[in-house]
Amino acid sequence: MHCAQLALLLVPAFSWAQNASCSEQETIAQLVQQMKQLQQQDRDLQERVKILEAKQPQASTLPDAVPASPTAPQQCAEETAPPPAPEAPAHDWHEVRGIQWRGFGEVDYQVLNQRQPETGTGGFVPGSAGNFYTGDFGLFLTSRLTNKASVLSEIVFEEGDAQSYKVDLRRMLLKYDYNDHLKMSFGRYQTNIGYYNWAFRSAAWLQTTADRPLVMEYASNGGLLPTQAIGVSVTGAIPSGKLGLNYVAEYGSSDTIRPDISGDGLLTDENNGNQTNVGLFARPDELRGLQIGGSYYHDQISNNVLNALSGAQVAPPPGTPGASARYGQTIVNAYAVYVAHGIEFLNEGFLIRHALVGSSLRFDTPAFYSQFSKQFGPVRPFFRYQYVNASPNNGIYDDIGLRFGPSFGARYDLNDYIAFKAQLDHTVRRGEPDLNGLQLQLAFTF
Repeated sequence: MHCAQLALLLVPAFSWAQNASCSEQETIAQLVQQMKQLQQQDRDLQERVKILEAKQPQASTLPDAVPASPTAPQQCAEETAPPPAPEAPAHDWHEVRGIQWRGFGEVDYQVLNQRQPETGTGGFVPGSAGNFYTGDFGLFLTSRLTNKASVLSEIVFEEGDAQSYKVDLRRMLLKYDYNDHLKMSFGRYQTNIGYYNWAFRSAAWLQTTADRPLVMEYASNGGLLPTQAIGVSVTGAIPSGKLGLNYVAEYGSSDTIRPDISGDGLLTDENNGNQTNVGLFARPDELRGLQIGGSYYHDQISNNVLNALSGAQVAPPPGTPGASARYGQTIVNAYAVYVAHGIEFLNEGFLIRHALVGSSLRFDTPAFYSQFSKQFGPVRPFFRYQYVNASPNNGIYDDIGLRFGPSFGARYDLNDYIAFKAQLDHTVRRGEPDLNGLQLQLAFTF
């Protein structure tokens, strides 16, 4: 077809060339030469098309191939191959009208080697040898308002006694990230005391172990620390080169109410004053995965003991400070963690001091935990050792006493959404028999 078109174009040129001058004859010769070059290019193109067609697999050999129509004209590969259609982006079901959300849940079975009331938290029934419970069910929602402002919330449904549930707004924050050196959060936040409370939120799915270390357990589940507050939290990077320094500064109001983990049915309402928390940590470039840091927390609390069922105040024992007495609560923390190459090595130490205001009376409660795990395919075996030593004269932690012992087990990730954990615990307690327990957990995300 290309040759025919060239011939039609050159016929007038040949007719006119009979009376042309020498210079014009040279021009005609150049045109003839160009025509020969075009013919050769046309033959080369046809040859390439034949080679491409020979390399293409037959339609009948392709799976689910549609046979070509017998009446369709034979055409070049360049003409028959349609341009690739742009791949439609997969619909993200975790975003609805600009609100991104994730869900987390768990189903647990726990059994102890004695019926003595113990660890009556998270749905586990005190005094039972073993039972099923659901733990926390959480919804995590975020929405970006501008390039620098966003909203974050974490809503948790907690299981209580007799399969009762309550809603806990763990976090509700208006966040504003001015730059890497100044990131502000306003609202209800999770206090950045230490590493664990910052790195692991409510969801059991995020944790290697089936439960949190006792010192880092949520206060609503009998933990020792003020885990939540309402106020302002500021964090950011400090220009420090390869040292990778970061800071944390928080000021807010806590209102910690913690149940006794001994299962005696009593609550401690601490009536916290405004709290101040500052922290500093480093992530050196030379050793990726290493984080070393510490924090300092201070507020004032009271030891107001309530009956969990009636809410009535319980009179303090004779000779002890009354419910109106105030204690200065100071929490000093230091940690060193390494998380990289499938290795998780967490180490944290605490010193919790309660000093009676206007008196020299004070109580120091040391605590620490160390946890190590290693990933082997879908399986991650783990080992944890924890220690808490509260004075028997400290009415705030009179349910804690001395506790220490190991936990070990394994986490198996069935897929990207479901994990199964098995954990054995051995706890030595001052003045009480040693406690052994088995906890099985299905943790999931969606």
